[in-house]
Amino acid sequence: MPDAELQAHSLAEADLYVQAIACPECGAGPITSAHAQDEKQDAGGWLRTEIGLCASCGAELRWLLRIPAASEADAADQTAINRTDEPSRIIDVGQWITLAGVFAERASNSTDPRHARRLNLQAAQCLAEALKFYDDPDNDLPPSEALFCESSRERFRSHPQQFSRRRLLHERSKLPTTSERRGGQPGEWKK
Repeated sequence: MPDAELQAHSLAEADLYVQAIACPECGAGPITSAHAQDEKQDAGGWLRTEIGLCASCGAELRWLLRIPAASEADAADQTAINRTDEPSRIIDVGQWITLAGVFAERASNSTDPRHARRLNLQAAQCLAEALKFYDDPDNDLPPSEALFCESSRERFRSHPQQFSRRRLLHERSKLPTTSERRGGQPGEWKK
C-alpha cells in the first residue's frame, strides 16, 4: 500500500505525475498502465489509489493521490492542470521543464497540425506550472525548495542555465496560449 498521500491540484496534474516520475526500484521508466484501483470521495475531494507498472523492470508501483473536487470550470475543461497560483506539490520545477520539452518534441514530430497544436499547448501549460516556483522577482533561478526530485537537483547543479526564468519565459512565448472562447466558454485555444 502507498506510504503517503500525494496532493494533486487536478486529475490532469495526477496524470502528468505518472509521466514525470522515475521508477523507485530501478530509477528508469517510463511508468505505464497507471489506473485507479480504489477511489473514494469525501469532503476534501477524491482519494485514489493508483497502480502503475515500470516498463523497464516490471515493478508494480502504488501511490495514494488526493485530488480536490472539481470546480465547474475544471469539469468543463479537464485539461486544466492547476487553476491556482500555488506550485505543484508532486511535480517539481525540473520535472515540469522536462515534461514541456517532451511535449514540444512530440509536437515537432507530429504530422497532424491540430495534434501538434494540442501538444504545444501542453508544453506551454507545463512551462507555466514551472514558473509558479519562481517566487523571488530578483532571482532568475528557482529556490532550492522547488527541486524535490534528485534528478532535478543533479541537473540544476550541472546545468543551472536550463532553469533560468528568462529562458523559460522565452520558450513559453514561442508557444500558443489558452484563453476563453469568444462565446465565454472555457477551453478554446488561440495563439
